[in-house]
Amino acid sequence: MKKLTMLALGLALSFTAAQAQTVKQNAKETAHQAGQTVDAATDKVGRETKKAGRKVSRAAKNTKEDVKDGTNRTLNKADRKMRKAERKMDNNR
Repeated sequence: MKKLTMLALGLALSFTAAQAQTVKQNAKETAHQAGQTVDAATDKVGRETKKAGRKVSRAAKNTKEDVKDGTNRTLNKADRKMRKAERKMDNNR
């Protein structure tokens, strides 16, 4: 009977140890998957940030060009008016 009890106890301990090993392995796999998920999320945030940065740069460049075009148009208009005024003054002499 003592041998049977020892055998049962040995089997229970080995089963418990095997179960603990399985739980440990599952925890390692879960941690690895969580790490991969974090890495993927970080990569996506980086891509989105880069894309947003390009949009801002493009908008700034477009604004700069719009301001430049508007300034040139205004200067050209002022130059035309000044020439017209000079012609009128020359015609009145």
